[in-house]
Amino acid sequence: MAKELGIFCEAFGYTPRNQLIEFFLEMRSTDFGIADVAKELKMNKATAYNSAKELIERKIIIPFRIIGKTQTYKLNMQNILVKGLIKAHNELVKNHLLK
Repeated sequence: MAKELGIFCEAFGYTPRNQLIEFFLEMRSTDFGIADVAKELKMNKATAYNSAKELIERKIIIPFRIIGKTQTYKLNMQNILVKGLIKAHNELVKNHLLK
């Protein structure tokens, strides 16, 4: 079964990093563990952790809380790059709905 492309990935490329960005953009009010995101996206855990590492280093996603032994992450709403990504994502969704 082929993975369905999201609006963000259609526009910016279907890469593991973009899949993670799109997931966190769509679920921006909730925190998630990287393994949970990998499972949801049907992505290899190692690929998800490697892609998340860059997002963490660039402060696109930030540690939020620890549940048991799991570190959860949330979109960093204070990051100027994230603000631009949200704006771009919202415009893509708006244009998609107007078609």
